[in-house]
Order: sequence, then structure tokens, then C-alpha cells
Amino acid sequence: SPNNISKKAKQFKRNISPVREIMNYANPDYIRKLGINPEDLISFAGGWVNHKAPEKLREAYESIVSDPRLFHLTGEYSPTLGQTEFKKAVCKFENELYGMDISEKQIVVGLGSTQLVMELFTVLLDPGDKILLLDPSYCNYPPQIITEIPDVEILRFSVINEKKWEFVADDKISEFTEYILEKKPKVVLLVSPDNPTSKVLSDEFVQATLDSVKKIGGYLIIDFAYKELVFNDKHPSYFSWSPNENFISIRSNSKWCRGLGRRLGWVEAPEFLVKYMESIQTSSVLCPDTMHQMALTKFINDSIESNTLTDYIKKTAKLYKNVAEKTVEILKKKIDCKIITPDGGLYIFMKIGMDGGKFVEDVLKKTGVLFIPGWGFGRTGINAVRLSFGPLVEDIDKIESGIEKVAIYLKSESDCK
Repeated sequence: SPNNISKKAKQFKRNISPVREIMNYANPDYIRKLGINPEDLISFAGGWVNHKAPEKLREAYESIVSDPRLFHLTGEYSPTLGQTEFKKAVCKFENELYGMDISEKQIVVGLGSTQLVMELFTVLLDPGDKILLLDPSYCNYPPQIITEIPDVEILRFSVINEKKWEFVADDKISEFTEYILEKKPKVVLLVSPDNPTSKVLSDEFVQATLDSVKKIGGYLIIDFAYKELVFNDKHPSYFSWSPNENFISIRSNSKWCRGLGRRLGWVEAPEFLVKYMESIQTSSVLCPDTMHQMALTKFINDSIESNTLTDYIKKTAKLYKNVAEKTVEILKKKIDCKIITPDGGLYIFMKIGMDGGKFVEDVLKKTGVLFIPGWGFGRTGINAVRLSFGPLVEDIDKIESGIEKVAIYLKSESDCK
């Protein structure tokens, strides 16, 4: 009976989740109800990548599946914190790409960054604590916080000049640090490159944040989901930071090697926190996926040995950079809207001067082109939409076609008025 469902589940079902809204928009049944053939849909909605995974990764899976002994081993429980060999491979990966000095004792492996974020919230936050997010920021964090820990106060700090539609985090460093010292959040959670703005936070901003967090005995967490998809060859210095008692990194193979559905991620955290993560994870997922760890271990080790890892990642980042630049160029030519130019990642955050939800509905019905409304990313996104070029990274013509359709529709609406 519905009356026997928990209060938390009922409350969460009543609240509109931004991620659930994104999924609903992409549902073929919903698309058909609008009179649109799902095959004709041009979607800028998905937060996923569509480049080819490394061939050496596919070969790693193939070598495991074709070997009866290795395949048998994939059916075993992994240690709760992850296989030692995989964690050693992660250390090699971070050192190869960023010169990071990290130990396998500082790594917790899980079923992707979403699950690991939930475990971190459980370990770090008590009812009544505060967590600070930028505005805008990744839309799934607030629902995760609400479902995991009751009565946590979610603070937001705007880094958008809404009039000029510019990312102004560096102009607000002093204001941000003062805000941290005043409000005393236990956790400050940042994303770099960001979702939805695709901006890379500066060294100055992140260092000032960490300094402030240390003063109040809190934690700085950075979600590095798009770390390998940065367009500038010179990385910020904090990309090389190993974990310390106030600094934690969330990592994943989801975006850079197109492993979205092969759920695997890891947290880089101080050893004392790793021990607490183990006790929580034992009661949640029990252990991360064994096959994915084995395959990624082989891929990392083989590609570092053959000097192909860095080349693959640079080539992938260059692909996304080129498509980002072309998409920005097309938008500026076709649509008279303000945009935030990306530094990495998959997204362009666009101000459209009206309620983003209504804009998305109208454009979808009239053109068969799908964006994501910006409201779920924070107050600054209410009159904005997020365009993702990730799913169409191999099809710039389709990107141009979708933008052209929207441009024609918007012009016809303007002419009518």
C-alpha cells in the first residue's frame, strides 16, 4: 500500500529532481507524445561522452573474458575498498598525468562517483551541518544530500554575473573566503571543470578555499569528473594535489575513457577517512565491480608501459576542444544569446532571457531539439539552459542542424511579436 511507504521516499517522489527531469525529457515515450519521432530528435541534453573508448581497454576486457581462469576470478568479491593492484594502477595513472604523489592507502574504490559521493556525505555530514556549493553547480548534489542526511543546510554562492553572463569566480575570491569563515560549512564541494559552466577554477580560487576550510576545520571536496577533458595543455597546480586532512578528490573513469555504464570510480582521501569509508561501504555496495577493476588495471599498466596513455587523453581532450569551439562559433552566428565559453568538459551554459523550463518545452515541441533547463543547477540558471555537445562530439553537422532549427524558430517567434 502507498500508505506504508517511508516519509523520505514520499517527500523525494513529490520533489522534482533535475536529473529525473532530464531522464524524462529523453524518454522515447515522452518524445512520441509530443508528436516527434525519437530517431529525429536532436538532443543537447545528455551529460555523457560519445568518443570511442581506448582500444586497449576493449582488448583488456577481451583478454579477461577469453581466459577461463581470469574470467573465473571476475566473479570473486573484491576487497571492500578495492583491489590493491587497481589502486596501485590508479597511483601510477595520477603520477603519469599530473605528477601526483599518492599511496594506495589513500584510495577508496566504488561503483562510480555518484555512489561514492553518497558515502562521503554519510561519513562527513551530520543533521544540522552545512555544505557549500557554488551557484550554479551540478544538479544531482542537492537531491543526494536531501536523501542521505536529514536537515543538512545547503548554502549557495553565486559565481555568475547574471547581467553580463560571465563566470566571475576570481573576482569573488575575497568575498567567498569571508563567506566560508562566516558560515562555517563542514564541506565545500566544488567541480572543476564545472557542470554546467565547463569553467576550470583557478589555482588562486581553490587555494584560497582550502586555506579558509582549514581555518574552520572543514573539508574541501573537488569532483574531477571532467579532469581529463581540459582544453588548456597547462593544468592548474591543484590537479596534482594529493589528499590531506582537509582535501578530498572524487575521481572516475566515466568521462575520459567513456566508461559511463561500466560503473567504477574512486575517492582520494586521507587515510583516517578511508577507514571510515570502509565501514560504510561494507554496508552499502559491499565491494566494487571486480571485472571493471581488472580491466582498467591492465589498460592503465599497458598504456603507460607503451607510452600511449597521455596521447589518448590529449587526443580526446583536443576532440572536445575543437567541437566546443565550433559549437560556440555556430551559436554566436545563429542565436543572439549570451553564453559562457567552456574551458573543458561537455557543456555550454546559455542565457535565454526567459524561464528555462518553458523555453525547453517550447523549443522541443516546435523543433525536435532538446536542451536542459538551467533551474536545477541553481538560482542563476532559472533563465538559462545547458547545451551538451558530448553526445554529438563526432557529429558537428548534427550540432549545426539543431542550432539552425532553433534559430529559425526563435526568429519566427520574434517576427510574430
